[in-house]
Amino acid sequence: MDSHDDREDFAVKEPERPGVTSVTASWELSLILSAGWAVPLQARFHYCAADPYAVRLDFYLDTARPVRWIFARDLLTAGLARPTGRGDVRVWPVPDRALVSLRLVSEHGDALFTADAAPLTAWLERTCQLVPPGQEFRFFDLDMLLDRLLSEP
Repeated sequence: MDSHDDREDFAVKEPERPGVTSVTASWELSLILSAGWAVPLQARFHYCAADPYAVRLDFYLDTARPVRWIFARDLLTAGLARPTGRGDVRVWPVPDRALVSLRLVSEHGDALFTADAAPLTAWLERTCQLVPPGQEFRFFDLDMLLDRLLSEP
């Protein structure tokens, strides 16, 4: 696990933990191919205080660049306790097991993953230490984002 500055052209206000602006962790998810058949897939979860509402999930395949999904941190957090999400991203706890299911849907198809709930929970707790839930607006510089959007052709 590592923490590093990854602002990606967004302004960031001071996080709750000075000097730390992101939280990244990698672990294996299971890609469910059919009942009883799954393959391991390396994934990296990334959260940045400069984009406080979003979680970035990268899958490392045999491609030059990772397959990247970006969705709400709140969606992932809620999915630990109850089924949540509509459309492209859905998350729900697996009954009677310490797992979380994640379904990703795109125009190219859909994929179902399971992840151990413990490392996901620990990683989400670290993101909440960086930017407490409900306080995201304090870290997002809307004026700078609007200036940037309005200056583009």
